[in-house]
Amino acid sequence: MEPLEQELKVFTENKSKWAENHPGKFALVKGTELIGFFDQAESALAEGARLFGAESFLVRLVSASEDPVYIPALALGLLHANPA
Repeated sequence: MEPLEQELKVFTENKSKWAENHPGKFALVKGTELIGFFDQAESALAEGARLFGAESFLVRLVSASEDPVYIPALALGLLHANPA
């Protein structure tokens, strides 16, 4: 099983239901369990680190839409830039 595969499955299966009641919140998922919803990603990450330490866990924004994530360094190819 891939890392976070189980957590991603739980998030995907419940996303639309969670978006109705918790839009704009950040879901913290560990294994098959929803730990909770948080107003800020930092709060969800801090709680995940407190509860699970170095173990993996998932934090995702709960939203009805699938807005693409734009990361300039990836889009512009800067991660493969030759510094010489």
